[in-house]
Amino acid sequence: MTDLAQRIQRLEDIEAIKKLKARYWFACDRRDADAVKQCFVSDDLLIDFGFIGQFTDIDEFLELFMQMTNKPSHIDLHHGLAPEISIDGDDDASGRWRMQFQLIETETEVAQFMGGYYEDDYRRENGEWKIATTRYHLTFNLMLQKDAVGALKLIEMGAVPGLASEA
Repeated sequence: MTDLAQRIQRLEDIEAIKKLKARYWFACDRRDADAVKQCFVSDDLLIDFGFIGQFTDIDEFLELFMQMTNKPSHIDLHHGLAPEISIDGDDDASGRWRMQFQLIETETEVAQFMGGYYEDDYRRENGEWKIATTRYHLTFNLMLQKDAVGALKLIEMGAVPGLASEA
């Protein structure tokens, strides 16, 4: 019976981590800084977004995040796919996710489609799973901008990092 209870607990932990990552991406899309903050551990944190930067302080990350995204012209969606989650101990887990990101920047008339994957470590903190480490690896970036006659012009195609806010 213990084996069955342990297997059920593992499945419940994996589902809780999936819900955590979904809450994180939804909070990002809604620009809800408080909800984003609640997804991360309180200490010993690493957020590594490559070309955007590395952060060990959630408030520093949120300051940059809100500066980049908190405007009505910035409309984005994060889509997490194909989670691979391993429970590594009673309070530790790791995971890998594919992620597709879509952004419409109405002010600059730029559309961005980005894909890549996350490698995460999770830690149970006060009975709740939190993100302890997250690393984003860019696989592709496609950026288009509307020109004066309404046609889309290619700005970037490939694995070169870039942000629509820089276009």
